[in-house]
Amino acid sequence: MERKYKLLIVDDDNHIRTTFQDYFTKRSFIVETASDGIEGLEKLRADEFDVALVEIKIPRMNGIEVVRQADKEGINTDMIILTGHGDRSDAVAAIKAHVFDWFDKHSLNMPELLASVFARTKALAEGVPPEEIKRLVSLVPG
Repeated sequence: MERKYKLLIVDDDNHIRTTFQDYFTKRSFIVETASDGIEGLEKLRADEFDVALVEIKIPRMNGIEVVRQADKEGINTDMIILTGHGDRSDAVAAIKAHVFDWFDKHSLNMPELLASVFARTKALAEGVPPEEIKRLVSLVPG
């Protein structure tokens, strides 16, 4: 039997949360959701997730702060940032905070966005190849 990967979706937009939750659940992921940064961080502390999709602009604690705090606490979950309002400086901050990828929710239509995020999430859940780690690290300014 194939292993079920565990995903946390942290986004204050209910439509995004449910759309992503339905999409990933139909593809055999175990999915939990949170509507703000504090709730997301509490779930990360309480359970083990393979990957977390975290919106950058969420209430009570923004996505970058969630990622930084999780990293500081030694939470071993791969993180992907979702945003509809981010800019290049947010992307750099996310990468420096050990985020593995960044997706702009408005740059693609929903089917393309879901497919792209799914492919990246599945790859992270299965394990990141060393050459991908090197590529991501090379993007971070020294």
